[in-house]
Amino acid sequence: MAKDPDIKSRMNRLEEIIEQLDTDECDLNEGAELHEEGQELLTEVREILNRGDGEVVELD
Repeated sequence: MAKDPDIKSRMNRLEEIIEQLDTDECDLNEGAELHEEGQELLTEVREILNRGDGEVVELD
């Protein structure tokens, strides 16, 4: 995980998506697109974590 410099940016984007969906300021189509993007990001993050060697690294 520590070898992937983009994991933090993926997590930050996921947080942004959650905030956007929580504010109810997006229409149904935009919400569906955000949901799909979030699912793709979650899949990528899970794959990165599954490749890890069980090492726990704290992100700043």
